[in-house]
Amino acid sequence: MLNVLIVDDEPFIRQGLAVLIDWEAEGFCIAGEASNGEEAISLLKKGEYDLVIADIRMPVMGGIELLKHARESGLSNAPFVILSGHYEFEYAKEAIRFNCADYILKPIKEEELLTLLRRVSADFEKSREAEKQEEFRDRVVLERHLSSIILGKFDSINIDYARLHLGASECFRYVNVQLDLSDDRVRKADERIRRSMQRRLYDHLRRIMGANSRHIVFDVNKHEDCFDVGFVFADYLANEQSVSEREYLEWFAEKASSLEYGITVQAGCQVSSLEKLSDSFRSATIAKLMHGFSDGSLSLSGEQGQSDKQYTDIGYGEQKRSLDALISSIERGDRPEIEGNVGALYRLISESNMDYKSIELNMNYIMFKLLHLAAARDPNINQEEIVGYLIDNTFDKGLSRGSKRHFLNFCLQYTEYLEQLNTPTSNSVITKVEQEIRESYMENISLRSLSEKYFINSAYLGQLFKKHYGLPFKDYLNAQRINAAAEMLKNTRKHVYEISEAVGYQSLDYFISKFVASKGHTPTQYRKRCERRLGRND
Repeated sequence: MLNVLIVDDEPFIRQGLAVLIDWEAEGFCIAGEASNGEEAISLLKKGEYDLVIADIRMPVMGGIELLKHARESGLSNAPFVILSGHYEFEYAKEAIRFNCADYILKPIKEEELLTLLRRVSADFEKSREAEKQEEFRDRVVLERHLSSIILGKFDSINIDYARLHLGASECFRYVNVQLDLSDDRVRKADERIRRSMQRRLYDHLRRIMGANSRHIVFDVNKHEDCFDVGFVFADYLANEQSVSEREYLEWFAEKASSLEYGITVQAGCQVSSLEKLSDSFRSATIAKLMHGFSDGSLSLSGEQGQSDKQYTDIGYGEQKRSLDALISSIERGDRPEIEGNVGALYRLISESNMDYKSIELNMNYIMFKLLHLAAARDPNINQEEIVGYLIDNTFDKGLSRGSKRHFLNFCLQYTEYLEQLNTPTSNSVITKVEQEIRESYMENISLRSLSEKYFINSAYLGQLFKKHYGLPFKDYLNAQRINAAAEMLKNTRKHVYEISEAVGYQSLDYFISKFVASKGHTPTQYRKRCERRLGRND
């Protein structure tokens, strides 16, 4: 129902309007009456009205003065209809300057009022639909910025936009909410139905959050086997409800779990800024994939005062033996044994009460040992660079980070890398790669595709490439493309966008930014400088 305020100093006019038509049948409700503009202002301050019908002349304050005050003070943007007599017709037109919806001559006719109300109702529906569309666009844009921040692939534009819409906070956490694939109702559903469940979960969480629904992000991981919704927790959310952080997150987890199918909820570690939100995301991912939470209960990573107890039934000795067995199998390159040891390690984790901190400690131990294996075979290895490359680039995008499949893939990739450290690679491979870049720089080539073509581990090839040329593969490829673009700018009349596409860039803006970074000028400026230089030489 749309609320109507009738303002007229004559009671019989107000009463006549009330009985003239069936207001409810038209979707309206007479929610307030006033005898002059000042009384109407008091009512407008107390409640929301969707339509104001006001007489043009009243004691104390007339309709136009009321309209002017409502607009200039920001008191109400509701449409106004001014009632006037024939002799006030010209005066009534002044109301148009203050965005008056319409004016009606007295005496008011039923058909005329019905026509007016139906037009107001239609306009209201259009306005409401436009607001929904605008809200949807704003939500999509914010979720894109938040997704970039959560995944650690952000810039100042993402951060500034998120801060503007989320507000300042001294504490953030990423909370992962995901369909529980161990629940039969989820497990037996096909892909389409699971996506529908994921969308219902997203809508459910937005309803839970109400006015704070902007903190909910749909499909953060974007993996084909992952059906997740993200929640960006900020400390002011708990402060608004006068509860602790844990109490708020437990409330959220309980509300989130009220659907008819199972979900899991894990909160990542606490971070001090949006820029560090990806750290919280990673810890939530590890907690999610290492633990077997399937009852919707909250897993809270990095909580202050969390127990330091690592195991209840399984001792540290068995834990270390499992870790060392895996490292030994990687060192020997025994792939069947590696697979068996990875499975044993994950069973050990799932059967214990290991918390996030313990999992992180064990993974750090494995990485430390693996790095030493590589350093023993090549003392000049850049350890940070090679592990960072392996983690960020050598895994199938369909594998969820932290999962058993993902970790097994990592171990096998690292085994392959260690084996190639012991195999002398001739300069012919680097020469072939260099030639391929010169001939095919404009195509979608990558270190991965080249490594597969020349049967060499991509991480190892990347290390060899940097050692040989003094810069990473991507930088070398970009340099080749920019130099080729510079030659085309000097020697052809092609448009900049044509050159961008010709040298392998799909984004014109990205091409221009790379060109400026390399040459110090935009492509157009570079072309003009070259033309002036050639003109002087002539």
